Amino acid sequence: MTDTQTDQPHARHTAAGTGEAYWFFDSLMVIQADQPSQPIIIEATVAPGGGAPLHVHDDLDDSFYLVSGRLAMRCGEQAFAVSPGAYVALPHGIPHTFRVVGDEPAVMLQVHADDSFLRFIRAAGRPAASRTLPPAGSVTDLDSAFRIAANTGQPVIGPPMSDEEAARVAA
Repeated sequence: MTDTQTDQPHARHTAAGTGEAYWFFDSLMVIQADQPSQPIIIEATVAPGGGAPLHVHDDLDDSFYLVSGRLAMRCGEQAFAVSPGAYVALPHGIPHTFRVVGDEPAVMLQVHADDSFLRFIRAAGRPAASRTLPPAGSVTDLDSAFRIAANTGQPVIGPPMSDEEAARVAA
């Protein structure tokens, strides 16, 4: 094979049950696509009642497709419920947070144009021992995680969405 042949575009795929997997806070994050000049695709499974603190992405437009579960979402002044089959795009520079509502985990496919959030997952998460949510009682060093978040371009600027706010948004 010549060098020219190795530089030719070729199909890539991540087989079911493969891809790097990390326990990241209360979530399982599976890297489905991480190829140069291609979108980053992360399959996130977030526990019931889980979510993210209020944070902002410096340069990353955050987007996802919700496969299952339900979310309450706040982005800037907007608040809305997200049901399976919905696509959400959150512009960089706008603070946002979400919370899983109901008794089932939420599964979403996150799509990003750069690897800043992926670098955060790899630095603050830990390799998952199984393709399940992290064991109950798993503890994350929040001070360290929040420093890593700021260093990778998604600083935490406030608390997570409360149960009360999530219930209001989901209603």
